[in-house]
Amino acid sequence: MEATKMAPRFQFPDSQTRSPKSTTVLCPAARVLALYNQDSGDVAQRISKKVREWFFNAAHQNGWHGVHFVPEVQSQHGAGCVMWVTFAVGRQIVVTNQTLVLEDSDLDAEE
Repeated sequence: MEATKMAPRFQFPDSQTRSPKSTTVLCPAARVLALYNQDSGDVAQRISKKVREWFFNAAHQNGWHGVHFVPEVQSQHGAGCVMWVTFAVGRQIVVTNQTLVLEDSDLDAEE
């Protein structure tokens, strides 16, 4: 009897693997969509409002403190999102000699 092969199951990024020196990750659009399609049973091809809402809620349920969706520079379609955890007060991420402040996404904002 031949075993059927199942497609690999995508795992949601693990917030527990972050450290104070590495608080932030980029989850590219392809992975956002793969996770959404896998868990919702839907077939989305772009990061729509429905996908953003699902991913935002799933990220917070998985221990991420912030989620910020970013557009791809040329097409302006969703490139994915930056997710972070905080180890201290505030949501500042230090980048070389500058400070970049990211706020949790506002899902009601027009894009």
